[in-house]
Amino acid sequence: MERESAVPEPKTQSESKGKRKTTIRVMRTFLWGLGFSASTYGILLELRDPHSHSSLLLILFPLVAIITDISPREEKSVSGFLTGLVLSGCLAGIFFVRAYDWAPAAVAVLFAVFYWAQSKATGRPYLFLSAGSLLSGVISLQFPWPNEQRCLLTIVGVGVTTSLQGLWIILRYLQGDRPAYLLEPAKTPSKSSGRELMHIFNWIFGKIDYTQIISPEYEQRIRSRYQSEINQLRELGFDYQFSYGESFQLIRLFLLLPAIAIIGSWRNREVISIQEGMRFVTGFPVLTSKNKYAYAHSFGLGTKFYTAFQDGILLVSKDFADADIPAGPMIKKCARKASIGDTWAEHQKRIAELEAEGKRVDRQTSFQAYAQLARKETAPW
Repeated sequence: MERESAVPEPKTQSESKGKRKTTIRVMRTFLWGLGFSASTYGILLELRDPHSHSSLLLILFPLVAIITDISPREEKSVSGFLTGLVLSGCLAGIFFVRAYDWAPAAVAVLFAVFYWAQSKATGRPYLFLSAGSLLSGVISLQFPWPNEQRCLLTIVGVGVTTSLQGLWIILRYLQGDRPAYLLEPAKTPSKSSGRELMHIFNWIFGKIDYTQIISPEYEQRIRSRYQSEINQLRELGFDYQFSYGESFQLIRLFLLLPAIAIIGSWRNREVISIQEGMRFVTGFPVLTSKNKYAYAHSFGLGTKFYTAFQDGILLVSKDFADADIPAGPMIKKCARKASIGDTWAEHQKRIAELEAEGKRVDRQTSFQAYAQLARKETAPW
């Protein structure tokens, strides 16, 4: 009886799809750089020679965007959207001051900082792009063109540099250097993207200062705004302790996201002020439970309860959902849409569970102790 010849099994549809996704990941940087530089070059040519019919180049960027969007990737996150939003906002700001001679250099520095931040956040080799962006700005200054055209030339150089970086990635991949981010998408993107989001927030807003409100007029405005929440908390056994302000430098408004935050604060009717003409301040009330087991902090999104334990654990309960933002080490968080009363009841239950394990509550109720807890919750880790 003749042995049947082995017939190789056809590749499954999932294997074929996975290979296509990997190919797109490998080529993405090169394609984006090519489309970005070609489209910007088309705009530049239209300005220098309106009869060149170079507008056809403008379709390359959206075409590349469609092609490279075929496969999902780990960068598709809130943090990636925010960094792109900040970059776009800063470019728009430079566009309005393009008449100044330093505008092309500012464009180059902006892209250099953007790629440097991306390199730090993702651990990928973008430092070459930072150097190439700065070199593009230097080269553009050598052309005796209007500043608007030199800014566009700088962007063209950034796109060319991105294409060269992409070509290097392709060559390294063909030589067997295949980092994990090219082969597989992130398995658990929510946690990693949440951590990256916290780092980007801290980078964009800079150091957030916590200061106790000592102005009677400002404190009264805060108490009036949150009178309903204060009354509910008093019914639950809380006493008003103090009001405090969170502030960041006004210069950060040029990074766009802080400006969006100010608009959000205004829409939430939060109590805002300008401190010494240099810092944007938002004020909030803080209450403490009568047994000194917890702080209660109300703000535009809702109310949070904090309880610190002597071994360093921080218990946080919120009456609004933010489950996509992960908790740092030694922080036990519960965030769900509920009433203030239900959230406090759940918080007390969790305190009892930890005490049953032998944990002891740290009963400090000073402003300094509260500020330390608030910083711990939002610190990058």
